[in-house]
Amino acid sequence: MPITATTDYIPTLDEFIAHWATADSEIFTTVSFESRAWAQQDLQNLRRDLDNATTAFQSHLNDLEISRLTLNQFRHAMADHITNFNRRIRVEFAGNPLFTRLPESPNRTGGRAVFLDAIDDVIDIWSRVNVSPGTAAFTPPMALIDGTTLAQFSALRQNLDAAFTTRVAAENAVARGRVQRNLLQEMAYRFMKQYRLTIEARFAENSAEMRTVPRLRPADGRTPEPVLLNAAWSGPDGKAKLEWTASEDPALQDYQIRAVPGEEYDAESESVVATIPAGAARVFLTGNGFALPGAAVSYRVYVRLTTGNTRGSETATVYRPG
Repeated sequence: MPITATTDYIPTLDEFIAHWATADSEIFTTVSFESRAWAQQDLQNLRRDLDNATTAFQSHLNDLEISRLTLNQFRHAMADHITNFNRRIRVEFAGNPLFTRLPESPNRTGGRAVFLDAIDDVIDIWSRVNVSPGTAAFTPPMALIDGTTLAQFSALRQNLDAAFTTRVAAENAVARGRVQRNLLQEMAYRFMKQYRLTIEARFAENSAEMRTVPRLRPADGRTPEPVLLNAAWSGPDGKAKLEWTASEDPALQDYQIRAVPGEEYDAESESVVATIPAGAARVFLTGNGFALPGAAVSYRVYVRLTTGNTRGSETATVYRPG
């Protein structure tokens, strides 16, 4: 398969490995690359390293989505606690000048500083409330409507702070993993290009080796029209359900479903979920990536032609309820 996306490198390497295995070994045993002679095993090792790096990168993406879910859960919980705290103070200490300046409940998507500043203000006020003489209707120490105490609230602050740190670490791991994978992809592309040049230099134009050498780029031709994708959570199935319109391109080879964990689609981060033959039912169910309530996965369906040209649909993001 010609390379049009990051998902194509491993399948294309497999084509080159298979081609090399059938080439005339009396004429062709090594490829001069990166200042040394590469044998078939070297190409297989490169393929293995790229596969490992790609797998690790996808794992980092999954960790990033889990960190998003965890952070959001803590942010929502803490914002609710701050709102409830403010309501309680306004009722129990109405008109008391010591408790008139209350922290605003942060937006649920707020950053670390916004949340921690508000939380620290709550902890300061709550600490003073707990040592105050109280009122006719209130005896300290205070607990929120759900029973949360100051000690528990302070512990939740530490959890939220740790969740922010984990999120940053996950983002850094994704960035590092992407660089490591891309470096190997670039090496693989340079090798496959050199491999083709070597075949052209050593074999006649009408030879089996020349006629079957894999392509690196799609053949000249049109880009197909995209399909329309509809994707949503299917409660009865407990999975994401994808449906798409048919491609009317006469050169249609198949449809390929690709996905990215999370709410945003980045083509550099996509992985192949399934390849659906032309003429097959255009409905697909998948539970991959939805281990936790609230998890999101973004999808595209690509039309792939026999020429190697491809075109992806608009992105559709599916959320697991919860």
